[in-house]
Amino acid sequence: MNSLKDYGDLFERLGLSELSVEEGDFKLTLKKKNNSAKPVITPPIEEKVTKKGTEVKAPLLGIFYGKVGEKEPLKVGDMVRKGECICTIEAMKMLNEVLAPVDGEIKEITASDGDLVEYNQVLFVID
Repeated sequence: MNSLKDYGDLFERLGLSELSVEEGDFKLTLKKKNNSAKPVITPPIEEKVTKKGTEVKAPLLGIFYGKVGEKEPLKVGDMVRKGECICTIEAMKMLNEVLAPVDGEIKEITASDGDLVEYNQVLFVID
């Protein structure tokens, strides 16, 4: 995308209620409120520790893919290491890696291949 107008046009054309984009230090969030799109800069919230484990949330809106390269998708019970790529999210024809924030066991997976995931949606619970 070359301009804020391009993001706004995409937002309207797809009928989205929220769109978050990150490119380096640039962060843009569009949210529809009272039928208007208002850009808001917000930091991504990627994880949250709860009593059931660490929630790994989608850092942007896009299509979820559990398979990373040649590696098979993770299953409940699989062990992951901090910094390991646990899935990808496709947005604007780019694959964005989601990394494990902690070492641990996958306790829950809330998205399936091809699902459209929203910004800040819980994807995994790791304990």
